[in-house]
Amino acid sequence: MQNGKLIFPTSLQVTDQSVDLSGLSASQRDFYLNLFSEILEIYQAAQKPRVVIGITGPTGAGKSVVAVLFKEFARLADIPFVLESITIDAYHFPNQFLLSHFSNGVSLKQVKGRFDTYDAKALARDIASFLSGEKVSFPTYSRKLHEPVKDGVVVESKNTLLIVEGLWLLYDKAGWDAIGPLLNYTIFIDADAVKAKDPVLKRHIAGGRTLEDASRHYEMVDARNSELVLTTKRKANKVIPAYYSI
Repeated sequence: MQNGKLIFPTSLQVTDQSVDLSGLSASQRDFYLNLFSEILEIYQAAQKPRVVIGITGPTGAGKSVVAVLFKEFARLADIPFVLESITIDAYHFPNQFLLSHFSNGVSLKQVKGRFDTYDAKALARDIASFLSGEKVSFPTYSRKLHEPVKDGVVVESKNTLLIVEGLWLLYDKAGWDAIGPLLNYTIFIDADAVKAKDPVLKRHIAGGRTLEDASRHYEMVDARNSELVLTTKRKANKVIPAYYSI
């Protein structure tokens, strides 16, 4: 694949929100074009029809942006297989469930995004079904509804590279220990907590939170999640910087 043939997008739609990429430098764009070439090589080297690459890292590192960017590159590139991406956010328990279940006297809805607010067993089941060659209907996540949406991504092609992005892919508690062994390769996006905070707040506000509520949620949930997720970095096959740090 020739990187020069790909047109780098100036913006992306990531879970119902627009992300501006027009300010990326030439070196930043080259970094992601080269990384895209690398994941294509990983798929081809695996010599299997279906391969799963995990993209993980702390909140605000840009995991979902990279996953959607690679899907856009794949749409433009001439590759002999399908590239599809899913997010673990689609495996959040519904809000009604989160409101009715508690941990240490606090509803799970208040800590949405923590490792125990997802159906990790369902994610493991779907990835295993994918790897076995089955047709799989993966859910998506709506930041307008703030709910998972069933059957948003349907994979039928025998030859498919699946990118899974999310915080907890390399975590080892609450059912997440079943996920890591299913991943053929993992990329950890490292991010400075100070630099990561601003894009996370903007995302929360775009999703309907006030600045005060977004800041509260960041300190109560996002920052604590990031501390835990950083402990999983050593398990990744490759560690890269966040797009705004390259």
